[in-house]
This record gives sequence, structure tokens and C-alpha cells, in this order.
Amino acid sequence: MDGIINLCKPRGISSFRALSIVKRRLNLKKVGHLGTLDPAACGVLVLLCGRATKLTNQLHAPTKVYRTLLIWGEETETLDSEGAVVAKSDVIPTTDEIVVALTKMVGEIQIEVPKFSAVHIQGKRAYELARQGIDFVPPTKTVVVKRFEMLPVEQCERDLAALGESFQLPANASYFEIECQTGTYIRSLAKVLATRLNTVATAAVIIRTRVGEFTLADACLLDKVQLGDLKPLEEV
Repeated sequence: MDGIINLCKPRGISSFRALSIVKRRLNLKKVGHLGTLDPAACGVLVLLCGRATKLTNQLHAPTKVYRTLLIWGEETETLDSEGAVVAKSDVIPTTDEIVVALTKMVGEIQIEVPKFSAVHIQGKRAYELARQGIDFVPPTKTVVVKRFEMLPVEQCERDLAALGESFQLPANASYFEIECQTGTYIRSLAKVLATRLNTVATAAVIIRTRVGEFTLADACLLDKVQLGDLKPLEEV
């Protein structure tokens, strides 16, 4: 019962909920992870089982890869599909404008941590303060982006269909693939890009496709996970 499960977390549930389901279904006593996903996001969630929980530092992945669908012209309070719309813009960037802006989205980028996140503010989680309507200034951080590339928007439908998910693609949307430093908020990167394009945007779909050497192609679905999906510690 010691090893790693490369799980595909579905949209709509927290990482801890997905972890608990796996733990109960497989009768595992101790389960950790290599980094959570937001409830609205889906994709690779690496679970450490048994003695593997002691290897977090050794298995730490310096970079991760995401795909995200941005809807231009509206921004939600959570910067993803879960929040209410708080800002709108009539500015919808062209493909050429986006491509030019992406050339400046690689390297060190300063982002603002989302107000709806688990970062600690004055001893409390930021999302707790945000839900209570308490105003606060979220911290900023510098992250490293290795790639920020535009993909055909239709690829989003194919990616979600492969995961048993679906999403109605609006006309004012663009799809991207991002390789970045661990700890990067994709929602915040989307806001930086939108600001540089003089508009607003929401990361309506976020898919994590790789964590270190663990890829989405090799991940097991939550409703089909079994002990055979646990990779023994000796093989890690």
C-alpha cells in the first residue's frame, strides 16, 4: 500500500474531497499529495500513499503544465468559473494581439495571489476573508513561466471530452498551454495577460496536464480508480 497514484481530479470537487474518496475506496491509511488543484480545475493530482508521503521533498516537481480556456470580456470574483462576474469589457483581443502579448508572458512574471485562494492572511485563509466580504490586499509573488502558447480553441472540447467533461465554448474565448513554476496561479496569469491586452478575462477551464514526470495521459479517473493504479514505491 506504499506508492503513488496519478489521479485525474474532475472539475467541481476539491482536491481533498478527491483524496478522501480514493482513501476510503482503496482502504488506504495515509494519503498525501504533490500539490492541490482548485475545485474548478481538473487534471493531474499526484497522490502519495503510505510511506510515499515521506518523499514529498524528493518527488517535488519544479514545473507543471496547464491548459486553460480564457473567456475575454468578463472577470469573476474568483477569476475562474465558480465566481460571480464583477467586471466587464467590450475589448476582445484579436489573435495577432494575443500572440504579441504572449511574447512578454515568458520569464519572471509578477502575479497577485487570488483573493479566493488558500494563502494565509492575518492568520486566516484568504478565501475565508473574501467570503465574509472583508476587504484586504492580496500578496504578490514572482513566478517563472517557461512557455505560454496559444492552442486552437477546439482543442479544449477534445481535451475535456477525453476526461468525460464538457463545456459550451463561447465565441469570445482562447485556449492556451502554459509550462510554469510550481506555485503559479493560472487564474492570476490570465489576469496579467488580460490587463496587458487592456481587457478582462476569466479562466473558465483549467486542466493540469503534467506534474513533473506524471502526465494526464497516464492518469486514472476518479470513478474508476483501483489498487492496480497504485505505482509501488520501488518503481518510483
